[in-house]
Amino acid sequence: MLAEGKTPSSKVIHIPDIFVWHPQLTEWCLLDLLRVYFYGSVVGDDRKLAATKAEIAKTKFNYTYEFGEAPDGAAQIVPIIFKKHAKTHKTRQVDIQITIDMMRFAQIPSIGVLYLVSGDGDYLPLIQETMRLDNEVYLASLSSGLSPDLRFSVDDFLDLDPIFFPPPKLPKKGPMHLKPMA
Repeated sequence: MLAEGKTPSSKVIHIPDIFVWHPQLTEWCLLDLLRVYFYGSVVGDDRKLAATKAEIAKTKFNYTYEFGEAPDGAAQIVPIIFKKHAKTHKTRQVDIQITIDMMRFAQIPSIGVLYLVSGDGDYLPLIQETMRLDNEVYLASLSSGLSPDLRFSVDDFLDLDPIFFPPPKLPKKGPMHLKPMA
């Protein structure tokens, strides 16, 4: 979307080719968040991998518990980052780990809602199976890369375009002056 000339919101946190975040990702619904994971991959050695994890972990998300007595607060995003050999090489490790984790969380009785931020249509069977296990699934995605099969296959969908790329503000016009009618 950047290549299309869209201007990101000033609140967007971005590590090119690796990570993108906006605080509203965790503020748009009434979820009592347990944890936020970010899955990705990076080209480089062990030092690059560690540095990328540390940079992502600096990103905090705010949470507000709607139910119970727990205090509001902030926590770090938990980075799950894998090494890949080349920039053009797609690693399957990310997809496999997301699938394992979502299925694991779907089995925990105290977790009733799973929230996936992705537009990848490969996750449709995972979403369907998680919902069969009596969990709600919320999905958020940018329009760029959103599989048409996903948008209407979940309990709630959030279009991230207006959050990440709000429309430009129109210049304010001064007061209108009317011409007297003759």
